[in-house]
Amino acid sequence: SSGINAEWPLRPGPKPVTEMNMVEIDKFNAQAGLISRDRWWLFTWCVMVPITIAQGVRSYYLEIEHNKHYPEPYVPYENIQNADKPFPWGDGKRSLFFHPKWNPIPGEGYLWEKKDDE
Repeated sequence: SSGINAEWPLRPGPKPVTEMNMVEIDKFNAQAGLISRDRWWLFTWCVMVPITIAQGVRSYYLEIEHNKHYPEPYVPYENIQNADKPFPWGDGKRSLFFHPKWNPIPGEGYLWEKKDDE
């Protein structure tokens, strides 16, 4: 062996499309499609899925760290939370997705601030 590649001389390239019949064209296109499909499958499961899982775990721990502290004290600015009419439920000041720790009641402040003052 003189160190030459086992496939030397190189296999001849495909015939021009104009000289191929439909079966040959279909086989030729299937090879490239299979290679592409296999590469995308490997990329998806070996690269993107682990990255997605790692990012989800990272986001979870960052959110846990973020939720350990309370929000900034409430400042009743006149231009913020200006409601033309009250909400049709409860006392009319709390939105549908109201959370007592994170959402202040307009004009009153956070519920946890009220409890601390009492």
